[in-house]
Amino acid sequence: MLQSLTIKNIALIDNLTIDLSTGFNVLTGETGAGKSLIIDSLALLLGEKADKSLISYGSNFASVEAVFETNSENILQKMEEFGLDRENTVVIFRKLSIDGKNECRVNGKTFTLSMLKALTAPLMDLHGQFQHQDILKTSSQLKTLDDFGGKAIKIAKQNYRETYHKLNLVKRKLSEFNFDSRDREKLIDLYNYQINEIEEANFKDGEEESLKEFRMKVLNQEKIALSLDRVSSYFDGAGENYGIVGLIKKCDYDFSEVLKYLPENEELAKRISSARYELQDIAETVEDLKNNLTFDEYLASENEKRLDLLTSLKKKYGANIQEINEYLEKIRVEYDKLLNSAEIIEKLEIEKTELTKLLVAQAEELSSLRKQTAGVFVSSVKNELNELSMKGAKFEIDFVFGNEETADETGFDKIEFLFTANSGQPLRPLNKVVSGGEMSRFMLAVKNITADIDNVDTMIFDEIDTGISGDTANVLAQKLAKIGRKHQVVCVTHLAQVASYGTNHYYISKADNNGVTRTSLKLLDYDGRVREVARIIGGTISDFSIEHAKLMLNAGKIQE
Repeated sequence: MLQSLTIKNIALIDNLTIDLSTGFNVLTGETGAGKSLIIDSLALLLGEKADKSLISYGSNFASVEAVFETNSENILQKMEEFGLDRENTVVIFRKLSIDGKNECRVNGKTFTLSMLKALTAPLMDLHGQFQHQDILKTSSQLKTLDDFGGKAIKIAKQNYRETYHKLNLVKRKLSEFNFDSRDREKLIDLYNYQINEIEEANFKDGEEESLKEFRMKVLNQEKIALSLDRVSSYFDGAGENYGIVGLIKKCDYDFSEVLKYLPENEELAKRISSARYELQDIAETVEDLKNNLTFDEYLASENEKRLDLLTSLKKKYGANIQEINEYLEKIRVEYDKLLNSAEIIEKLEIEKTELTKLLVAQAEELSSLRKQTAGVFVSSVKNELNELSMKGAKFEIDFVFGNEETADETGFDKIEFLFTANSGQPLRPLNKVVSGGEMSRFMLAVKNITADIDNVDTMIFDEIDTGISGDTANVLAQKLAKIGRKHQVVCVTHLAQVASYGTNHYYISKADNNGVTRTSLKLLDYDGRVREVARIIGGTISDFSIEHAKLMLNAGKIQE
């Protein structure tokens, strides 16, 4: 639901915040007080194109910010699609600048207008002069009809959808064989050559590193031999100089003399002897390494050939051995498919034929259920329209049944709501209906019969009471109040009957302040509502209109 709306620098509105509640919220006020500015501001939040003329005179910008609270899974999924966290609070901000710049953010993230429209469609419907209602889309009309049809259509639709996706999968598989016999033979030869080349090379994971290590040994064999010579001389000594081994021997001998007189240092003597034997062993190992340091020219040559082969394969099949072997597995599958393509295609064609027959049957069943539902739906809407004094109105649902080539996952049906408010006038698509008031009353009729299944949180009604009075006004008020039990409803009204049924009543007024006209709004208490309803009844407030207003408010309260 819409929790709060903050408007800044929109025409006569300087800085206005409206805190809204659940239920049926009504907005009233004198003509020209600024009620339409509230609707204009809400339209901006729904993705309406920005008009710089809305910016207050003398201001550089105008902005609208709304805070919504929602638990709708549909909205939470939309937020995820647009890179937002799944949060129950949705903050939408629009800013218009005098230089033509337009800023749009949702929960701090920059949005395009198309993204904003997609997100706000299930958040809020605006019924009136602006064409933002989600149900104006033919796809939403079909969904409304299907939801109205209940469990039977839901099951038929699910069965159809499963078959539809299976058939599309088969078609995609068949499209992979979209080549002639010559292309097939060329691909078989190519894949056979590539498979043999990679298999014969038989590179293993980690082999490239081993080959490169061996190459480095070969390239640096002279440096290795010189280093080993020096290390060996350090151990054995050169000329008259003692090496490490000779020195440790002398150390071991000399300390054995010390031990004769300081026997308590026997542990230290053992450590020196241990170091002597360890160093002798190291010296012998280094000498063996030096003596056995030979590089086979044949092995070195084979190693280079292997590296050259790997370089060639990497240019053709992948950046490393893993990618080369992955490519091998891929073309093996493709090779097998090509070899057995005739048999595979035959099986897929049989499966395609069977699934197409099943899909057509399921589509016909779904369409039949929809047409049955459409009869009940149309009749229910007409009854609602009659109660709203639109006895001359006509409403039908146009069906066009396609085929498997034009179908989508919703079925073969393409439907469109056709409507006219006046006798003798042709039925027209719903989104071509001109009058905002007529359109609003039609939507009210639909919402009254779909209130339990409609997923839109907030509904805004503007101009809905145009041309209505008397008993019809009472019916209109009762229907709005009924929807308010299931949804949050905000209605701009000029009728006392509608105002008296509101759960919350807001009064919009304008006043001059130092030569500047500004619009303000306040939530009315009971006494305030009495006076406002009395004003709407008679234009001027009198004792009679006050008493009349109290009776109307009590009647509205009883209906709750």
